[in-house]
Amino acid sequence: MKTVFTRRLVLTGTLAALIGAHFAGPALRPALAHEAKCPVCKLDVVQDTEKLNHEVALKFGRKRIEYRCVFCALQDARNYNGDLTILAPSEVKGKPITLARKEGKWSAAPETAVFVGGPSGGKIDHRSCQLGYRALTTRDAFEKWVHANHDLLKDARPLTLPEMLAVSGVK
Repeated sequence: MKTVFTRRLVLTGTLAALIGAHFAGPALRPALAHEAKCPVCKLDVVQDTEKLNHEVALKFGRKRIEYRCVFCALQDARNYNGDLTILAPSEVKGKPITLARKEGKWSAAPETAVFVGGPSGGKIDHRSCQLGYRALTTRDAFEKWVHANHDLLKDARPLTLPEMLAVSGVK
């Protein structure tokens, strides 16, 4: 048996496949990572991995803005009046530290949260800020984080929320 493919048959089959793929939509397309620049430091927002979250998100009303680190999100929070929330990645995948500003007062959940600060509570080299300005659930988690990233954070010390706000220039 001999099969003959006409030009019309090939074009019709191709068109049908394209239309079918279009209507199947995202179900057949691979998920693409979104890449963005931090609106504050203009460096790439570090994407989440299988083991850790890295993206920091500020939520203000219906807006959601992503940042490279907690420092940048706090810096930008000064540009928004009113209540807002910052989701800062912690050492636990999928369990961010929630920073909230309500009626001008900042809080962190959990209350045991600490932040990585540079020597004497100073600033961290911003090229590694996703590791250096990390929010951690406890001081024990801070010690483990510093130990795991010793080359970068050998002189780091834990900062409370008021200290992190001061380092970021937030009042």
